[in-house]
Amino acid sequence: RRKVSRKLSRIVAMSSADPGNAARAAQEIMRKYQLMKSEVKQYLMKITELDSERNAHSLVINTIKDLDPARRCFRLIGGILVERTVKEVLPAVQNNLKGIDAMIKQLSKQLKVKQAEVDEYEEKYNIKPVGQLAQQMKAGEGKTREGKSGGVLA
Repeated sequence: RRKVSRKLSRIVAMSSADPGNAARAAQEIMRKYQLMKSEVKQYLMKITELDSERNAHSLVINTIKDLDPARRCFRLIGGILVERTVKEVLPAVQNNLKGIDAMIKQLSKQLKVKQAEVDEYEEKYNIKPVGQLAQQMKAGEGKTREGKSGGVLA
């Protein structure tokens, strides 16, 4: 849930001639905000998944790097277990690890950009997470005056 306060109240006040438009505007702001937050969450989930794969690849590399290059080893490729030698598998796994690292860096950059957009949107429409609002209330920053609307809680 998010709180939309003063700026959204102004939008509502400006379009008070048509209350339906004001409600639709507020809903559209919240829909876009929730969509943006969802995208950030997807980036975080993908980065976490790739980090797990990176750890698995590093473990395999550390395990087989000191073995005899002619020794047999098995590799799972597309759900099929294939017999190869350490000499064949090690470079492929190292190459995959480099690709995973590059993908994590790229996604991290995209995440920073998307998070900056979300922060800017929050600032523009004065959107505050409920947890953040509670912290402000405890600190005395979020006091509301009698007779004044505190905004919309979504």
